[in-house]
Amino acid sequence: MSSKNKKQSPRRLLGCAAFCFSLVLGAALLVFADFYLWTQRPLVQDNEQVQFSVPEGTSWPEFVRLLSSEGIVTHPRYFDIWGRTRGLPQMIKAGRYTLEGPLYLEEASALFAKGGEAEDLVVTILEGWTIFHIADKLEASQIVSRTAFLNAARSPTLLEEAGMEAESFEGYLFPDTYRFSTTVSAEEIVKRMHARFKDIYQDVSKNRGPDTSDWSDHKIITLASLIERETRSPTERPRIARVFLNRLDRNMRLQTDPTCVYSEETYREIPHPKFCKDRLNRYSTYVIDGLPPGPIANPGRASLQAALRPSTLAEDKDYLFFVARRDGSGNHHFSKTYDEHRRRVRLYLKGN
Repeated sequence: MSSKNKKQSPRRLLGCAAFCFSLVLGAALLVFADFYLWTQRPLVQDNEQVQFSVPEGTSWPEFVRLLSSEGIVTHPRYFDIWGRTRGLPQMIKAGRYTLEGPLYLEEASALFAKGGEAEDLVVTILEGWTIFHIADKLEASQIVSRTAFLNAARSPTLLEEAGMEAESFEGYLFPDTYRFSTTVSAEEIVKRMHARFKDIYQDVSKNRGPDTSDWSDHKIITLASLIERETRSPTERPRIARVFLNRLDRNMRLQTDPTCVYSEETYREIPHPKFCKDRLNRYSTYVIDGLPPGPIANPGRASLQAALRPSTLAEDKDYLFFVARRDGSGNHHFSKTYDEHRRRVRLYLKGN
């Protein structure tokens, strides 16, 4: 190779490198210019409005994808870089957002850091549910955890604040449809359900019947919970209440099956002699006299009314037993004697 070619080779290399560098630099400048122009454009155009929700626990990459899918962010990579330089991944909050245009990046980031409006979650608590059923429902609805609710429902502090001498709020949480925010605490849920119960109970207890007029509220609510668990029929509730009073007046044990399975371990079980005849089961009215130590569920208005005003019909004052008809009606057959009751049990439960 000639010395002339040797001298030209480094020059060519340098020229090629300079050309490549200029290409890279030019491309980088174009990207930067595009990025800069993008940051100057509004995310939401004038006279436009966009609504979207950010679920609790949404990660930054999920948040970027969410804005992209909603058509708010046209360049997700740009937004990702821009947001990270401003620490947005650590500031994003859950909630429902309403963005009104024109809205630019800086304004939007301030809104994201502030947080959206808390979304309401609707949940229906059924009559006759225990605190354990309620805990299951709240967790399934992703409102609060089961453990958090049960801790609140059995909190000595909350019970003291409510002026209650009880082991839990069982029986004192009104079954209803509630609307809770995504940020609600278990303690707030218990307080709200209890406040609703107090309003209802104050209303229905204005007119007590003579049979339970001298009963404590705790006894009334406990009786109402038994009624609630025994029947769904509105017309039967006062008669069921009367049967329980008839048995108490005769010093008979109540022997109502739902009391056999009131505990955190057995609330999903079907009543069975192994639970009903368990001598250590302090709620089973097969082994204890009188009412259980407290409510076994949360009664609705109709059951509270039945406990406050049991039937006063002459024929009902002789009934001592009842058994479900099992005909789809949800009603019971009431009997005055044990022999008649046994015949009905064989008919409805055993089919002979």
